Amino acid sequence: MKTMSCRDMGGPCDARMTAETPEEMMKKGGEHVKMSTDAAHMKIAEMMSDMSPEDNKKWTDDFMKKWAMAK
Repeated sequence: MKTMSCRDMGGPCDARMTAETPEEMMKKGGEHVKMSTDAAHMKIAEMMSDMSPEDNKKWTDDFMKKWAMAK
């Protein structure tokens, strides 16, 4: 079980999420961003939906490094 913040995943806040797998953490982070109504989260949600496959891979590779270091 690991814990990461929204900010750890590239988001704008310090909300913390806990998950057993990186896939579960990505899902929780995505849901958190989509459920938030402030402008900063809405901007991140828009960026996520507009990501090219190359940008998505880059984000995922970066996330996996952060996941490996998370506790």
